[in-house]
Amino acid sequence: MPAAMSRKPFRLTGWHVFMLMCIFFGFMFIVNGIFLWAALSSFPGEDEHKSYLQGLHYNNAISARRIQEEQGWSAQIGLTPTDSGDRLVIRLLDRAGAPLNVTDIDAQLRRTVTGAADQPITLQRGAEGDYFADVSLLEKGVWEARVHANVPYGTEAVEFSASKKLIIP
Repeated sequence: MPAAMSRKPFRLTGWHVFMLMCIFFGFMFIVNGIFLWAALSSFPGEDEHKSYLQGLHYNNAISARRIQEEQGWSAQIGLTPTDSGDRLVIRLLDRAGAPLNVTDIDAQLRRTVTGAADQPITLQRGAEGDYFADVSLLEKGVWEARVHANVPYGTEAVEFSASKKLIIP
């Protein structure tokens, strides 16, 4: 047999094992890093502010929703185009379709994908009992309008809450 044809048998050494382990774990770190980047860039995390406190007062929220349903309170929320952008129009109605007597109201426009573009809205009361706010031109996509108002009920006020998804083409 010629000398060129004979090969030394392969012998696995500690150096080979070390290199294989480095390659394997390096590949795992890279893949996990890609997954981590994708997760954090697509959803920033907690969407609700003060979620722990909301959880503590969840029974109050359930009671307010029950009263809202029993009284037949409803909300109409929409956007109308204007020359300077859009106008958010909110109507809070009782069972008969009359405007609700509201002591305090606030609204927020929220992006459903990220919290970076959320906008608190200062509402003005219109002549017919509706509330409105001119908002700057909104980016295309899905927005959510959230409304919270205090409505007198008996001797105290009940929090009325409503939300509606708005699609900007």
